[in-house]
Amino acid sequence: MSEQTQEGRLWMWGLVATIGASIAFFVGFAIWTFQDDVELVYDNYYEKDVVFEQQIKRVARTEALPIKPVLRYNQNTQVLNVKFPLALGHVPTKGDVLLFRPADLHEDRLFRLALVGDSLQVIALPDMVSGLWRIKLNWSSGGEEYYLEKALVVN
Repeated sequence: MSEQTQEGRLWMWGLVATIGASIAFFVGFAIWTFQDDVELVYDNYYEKDVVFEQQIKRVARTEALPIKPVLRYNQNTQVLNVKFPLALGHVPTKGDVLLFRPADLHEDRLFRLALVGDSLQVIALPDMVSGLWRIKLNWSSGGEEYYLEKALVVN
């Protein structure tokens, strides 16, 4: 009988140790997660929401266009052509082209729209770093703002 009693006590201590280790783990995990300061709410959340709503409206206006601007990069000449179709019936009054590099924000480049004629912007891009870029085109015309984004892979 003493052998069964001894075995029962070992089982009991093993169970107590397992429960204790589990509680210690969860308490430690809770303390670790609460030490990390994550701000999910902005002080000026209303302004952030308004800016986000404006961006959604820009994208929706651009999607509603029957003919969208054409963004074409020539690898050989290292030139980006931004062409606004004349069939749109409007000429961009102002805007910019942002070349955004997700891998390195120090490589980002911003160009103001300065159209040649009514519809073409030519941007020389010497020494473009190979990899993924995002072309982000913002423009306004007739009091309305538009936004177009396109991925570009430079070899």
